[in-house]
Amino acid sequence: MQMARVSRIGRVAALLAVVVALVVPASEASAGDGPVATKSGALINYVTGGKLKIGKRITIGVVCSADCNATASLQLKGPGVKVKGTVSGSLAANSPGSIYFKPNGPALKAMKAEPGKFRLFNNVTATDPATGALDFISRTFRFTR
Repeated sequence: MQMARVSRIGRVAALLAVVVALVVPASEASAGDGPVATKSGALINYVTGGKLKIGKRITIGVVCSADCNATASLQLKGPGVKVKGTVSGSLAANSPGSIYFKPNGPALKAMKAEPGKFRLFNNVTATDPATGALDFISRTFRFTR
């Protein structure tokens, strides 16, 4: 009975409470000090590697090799929870940015109870406005406490 309640609350509240944003930090990294990519694309790459840590704010790092406009879509799937979100923004060349979301209370509690049953599907499309070049990367993340 309790699982059905978490499922219903998780779906409704998570859908309303998910916040997805593409944030570019104020400080820019120089080309020599840039982040190391873990999954390669010609224009955009992931900085985040391995499993994601469960917390109030879950972050995925990305970096563009040139100034680019990026669109990211996230889908969190797990028992009783299926949340989607999309965001777009611009990234400066060789400056790490992050895609983040904040799961609500019931979703966070369920993720902490059974981290192995949740997956985060992420797709990022980047366009270089100067050349019109288009790049697409995707990755499925697992979670750890």
